[in-house]
Amino acid sequence: MVLPLSWRGSPVRLELKSRDLTRVGLSDAADPYWELASSVRLLCDDGVAFGWWRRRVRGRLPESFPVLRWLYCSPEVPEFLLPAGDDLATGLAAVLATPPDRVRTALAALPEQRDLPPWAAELRAGADSGLSRLVQALREYFMIALAPHWDTVRARVDADRQTRIRVLAGRGVDGLLATLRPMLRWEPPYLVTGVASPGPRPTAGVLLVPTYFTVQPWIVPGSAGPVRLGYPALADEVRVRRAPNATSPALAALLGPTRAAAITLAAMGCSTSDLAVRLGVTPSAASKHMSVLRAAGLIASHRNRNTVRHSLTALGLALVEGAGT
Repeated sequence: MVLPLSWRGSPVRLELKSRDLTRVGLSDAADPYWELASSVRLLCDDGVAFGWWRRRVRGRLPESFPVLRWLYCSPEVPEFLLPAGDDLATGLAAVLATPPDRVRTALAALPEQRDLPPWAAELRAGADSGLSRLVQALREYFMIALAPHWDTVRARVDADRQTRIRVLAGRGVDGLLATLRPMLRWEPPYLVTGVASPGPRPTAGVLLVPTYFTVQPWIVPGSAGPVRLGYPALADEVRVRRAPNATSPALAALLGPTRAAAITLAAMGCSTSDLAVRLGVTPSAASKHMSVLRAAGLIASHRNRNTVRHSLTALGLALVEGAGT
């Protein structure tokens, strides 16, 4: 199964022992199935992130989308729907070849839905006809929702990968894992999300999967190999610094949800354009949010050629971290 790293506030703590640190890696390219799963989940909530994309896609979704919503918007997503690799066709073939008993076992835990087409029952039974319709649904959704933006997705993921590769070369695995703040906290030997400290989840290494269409980390527990951990890919240089784990309810109540999300992203260091994409607002709206936060002494902005980058001031960092405790 795959699940958000902090589903509905439940924290997760991954334990990385010495041998696991030798098996920490980065995916080779943008993962179409991680993007597909994450983007479907974006359409299942009322968040503000990627609002421009939601507005374009909602009116064009295929008739089969309710089945995808059923599969991907449950607390746990069947692992066979996230085949490893960066090729859509190869992954579709892997989904189609899933053994019937594995399909039945994976879908048995999903809630019953009354508004699904008849072939969803065939899929739940593990029938070949159901898997064939599912593959068709996946292909249709990808072509409508993701293919028009795939060049952007690949560029964003590649930018994130190149930045983290440079960190890995200069600071090692410890430095690489530290760049995952504020999404995750690297507290050796644990990679942690959330305030509480649950029992550690053992791993056999971690494969980091930068993902464009997501706003939170995801994990796929590996049955034999490393855990796959997807996280929001950023186009800007990442920084190894203390930062908040997530936008807190207290901060949202104080600043409003959009501006609270903006200051949380600024904790990582971000540009106005990247902020606009993450918040689903126009660049001018993102710039206005930054102006308000800058006037309050919470962020500092610096121009680098044609890009304006934002980071937290000491006061901003104290506010964000204080709200998260």
